[in-house]
Amino acid sequence: MIRCNGHAIRNGWFVAQVMLILVPCGNVIGETIYLDSKRGLDANAGTDQRPVKTLARAAAIVNASNEAGPTTIKLRTGIYALDEPVVLNAARTYTPEERLMIEASLNPDDPAWTPASMPIIFSTEDPRPPDNAPKLTQSYGLRIKNSHVTVRGLKFLGHPLPAHWYCSLECLGPEMRDVLVTHCVFIGSPDTLDIYCAFISDGHQVMVDHCVFSGCCASAVFWDGGRGVIGTGNAMRYCIVDGARLAAVWTCDTAEDFEFHHNIITRCQYAWMRKRGGAGFTGCAIPSSRTTPTARGMAWKAGPLAIPDRK
Repeated sequence: MIRCNGHAIRNGWFVAQVMLILVPCGNVIGETIYLDSKRGLDANAGTDQRPVKTLARAAAIVNASNEAGPTTIKLRTGIYALDEPVVLNAARTYTPEERLMIEASLNPDDPAWTPASMPIIFSTEDPRPPDNAPKLTQSYGLRIKNSHVTVRGLKFLGHPLPAHWYCSLECLGPEMRDVLVTHCVFIGSPDTLDIYCAFISDGHQVMVDHCVFSGCCASAVFWDGGRGVIGTGNAMRYCIVDGARLAAVWTCDTAEDFEFHHNIITRCQYAWMRKRGGAGFTGCAIPSSRTTPTARGMAWKAGPLAIPDRK
């Protein structure tokens, strides 16, 4: 029994109150930034009631913060045009549990979701020289430099410029790992809104999952970063790829544990561009699949016959 100012206080109650004051809470709430392309304002704070308008402003908020904990960027239904690449390079360190999430406010697991509700992202950047001389140009949409990232439920369209290499989503970094791209749609057309490379990443534990790619030149590229990085734990699974003019998936120095399974690949120049050797695929529908030696290695070509399983 403890006495304070003449009053008796039970020891257990006293200790419990002190512990509530002294012991920090183990659950970090983190930050959530809301975007609304129609009624948002970039002068807003990015809350549910006062959303920002552009991805560029959301990225600036994230990059300027060094608070611990996860970050979620929620995009409401709308059109998000990018006049320059949006770079996410937060100072904080994310973890597998406390991630950087860029996602739609409605996702397929929500009963109110429809394909029309997906936020649309495309680029209007014009990198051509002032004289508009015919020249191959390139630009990027969303560029992510942090590890432990999830991109979910977004629709990416191509770029309107001809003779232009456009990459919709890039996740590159010297220590890149744990990237999940899921429930996203990438739609390109060589004559209107072209996508040269829908998604590119280097590093480890990069997963492309339940995505749709249509009319992209190269759909998913698992790159070596120009540094010979042999990525481990990477996968492309449960995806649909139609009309890739180069390849449905292109792996550089990805390790032999790369998983390529339960994908539907149609009307593609090559199903899988890769170096010789390495793992095969299982549970995929790949029309007229056959290995063909190319300058880049070994690939499976596309045609009219579905092969359900091959190792």
